[in-house]
Amino acid sequence: MMMNLKKICVIGAALFGSFMPLSAQEDIDVDELLRVMREMTVSQGNRDVMGSIRKGRNKVPFSISARGETLVFQYKFNDAWQRFDVRIKDKNADLVLVKNGKAQVMAPSSYAQTIAGTDVCYEDLSLRFLYWKGGKLINDNSSSRIKGRDCYIVEVKNPTPGAGQFAWVRMWVDKENGTTWQIDGYGADGKLKKRFSITSVQRLSDGTWFFKQMKLEVRNPQNPNRTIALDYLEMEDLPERKK
Repeated sequence: MMMNLKKICVIGAALFGSFMPLSAQEDIDVDELLRVMREMTVSQGNRDVMGSIRKGRNKVPFSISARGETLVFQYKFNDAWQRFDVRIKDKNADLVLVKNGKAQVMAPSSYAQTIAGTDVCYEDLSLRFLYWKGGKLINDNSSSRIKGRDCYIVEVKNPTPGAGQFAWVRMWVDKENGTTWQIDGYGADGKLKKRFSITSVQRLSDGTWFFKQMKLEVRNPQNPNRTIALDYLEMEDLPERKK
């Protein structure tokens, strides 16, 4: 059954969502964990959430909103707003270009197309890979801490090999509050291609938290330890909830 996207955090259905307690049980259902991540809510009603992609001094405004069972992404390029949608399927998600009122499903070869002169592509901004199923927990105590927090390490393989830039992703999910602190995307060659990580958060009046800034690192194909491009997703302050 398709989830009700009105319950989803308007920023990309889990762009490192709000904080909520997780079970301490180690033997967890990873697909259920991912579902909880997607459904973590910072409800802003039907209002758009605004932000910008920053590459150096260049800033590209964008907005994300939930409309029925579709997530709508818009970004400004050359003084005009461009739009693409994320339509959720049972095991995956389609990206759909919308122009002049006409919608066209995006070819997987376009997922890695960068947006408005930044290094952020369609698949990055939508975090499409959060809708993959069949994940598993990775037991690696030596690397399970991020920012001093104990995390589950979740690995999910691309259910459609060759569609998109990643063969699999690894996510570091806070065991206590469910925050996704880091996501690493790997290519078919087994090398790290991109790293997404939270650098700052903001607290809302109801006590929940939401990411303020996320860093995106593009890694060198020959040397994955080296970052060759750096962009930031920066969110505007979220308004307080009305009582």
